[in-house]
Amino acid sequence: MNTKKSVFSKLFGKKPLTTTQLKKQKVALGLVDEINYEFQYLEEETNRMSYVVEEWFDEKFNEFYELRSDLRSIYFQNSEAYISSADVAGDKEKLEEIKVKADELGIDVNDVYDTWQEHMNALEYLDSLESKFDDQRGELSSIGMS
Repeated sequence: MNTKKSVFSKLFGKKPLTTTQLKKQKVALGLVDEINYEFQYLEEETNRMSYVVEEWFDEKFNEFYELRSDLRSIYFQNSEAYISSADVAGDKEKLEEIKVKADELGIDVNDVYDTWQEHMNALEYLDSLESKFDDQRGELSSIGMS
């Protein structure tokens, strides 16, 4: 141990530290390491929050505002004039009449009106779309949009 003290004093030009002094320095060094780690975490978290507050929010809020305006305009202010089942209510009746007459004559309805089935399918699809549109409007209403 004596040799060790002698080498240290020659290398560093001072008295070697006692065991107690070394323990105090270890504790102090441990605290510095701990606070350094906490500071790094603080920097990472403030950088992350800074991005959200300074950049992300404005970008996303503008996107949200535009999307909300579009949804409100289409679903609640009727900015788009879509055809409705009521607009073509007479079509279904006429198609049914054509079918009855064709059946009475014993001929295929498509021989009388070659797009009869496609026309009927389009009317049924329109009914389905209107129902989905109403469901979507209900979803939007349920989150406070009107």
